[in-house]
Amino acid sequence: MAHSHLLIRHLLKQLEHHKRGRKDRDRRPEWLSAFVHQTAALFEPLSGVARVGYQCELSPEGWEVRLYLGSTEIVGGRADGQSRFVSFEFDFGRLVEGFTRVDYFRWNVCSSEEGASNSFVTLRGTIDENPVQLKIYSRPPNETGPAFRQRSDGTLEDVATV
Repeated sequence: MAHSHLLIRHLLKQLEHHKRGRKDRDRRPEWLSAFVHQTAALFEPLSGVARVGYQCELSPEGWEVRLYLGSTEIVGGRADGQSRFVSFEFDFGRLVEGFTRVDYFRWNVCSSEEGASNSFVTLRGTIDENPVQLKIYSRPPNETGPAFRQRSDGTLEDVATV
């Protein structure tokens, strides 16, 4: 029994260390974090609630930022397990104002055999002297989990992010 207690204490200590280390591993510069938050505010859901998800990666060409609205997973009832996507508007005029220079602005639409479509807009330019490629997606990437879960009684549960 005493050994299992030590194991649990050790695991909790590792978890605390991991949380502290995660903050240190966030290598996004402050200007990029501010840009992501300003850009996230430009999403306007047409109904209901939504949460913006994002991914940032540093590449040899500069920062690549991908933003999207998270889905809602249905729990219970006939639609159990299905994902619902959020319809939204996005203010590209205000987005472009946040760039020092825009070199590339393109809209891509991809359709699947099932009739579902996914589209994204790519903007490439600079913010101050920093090269940035931004992609705004109409749907979240397949590998991301839901932002919310909606129960059959209509209650909405925020899915915690790690």
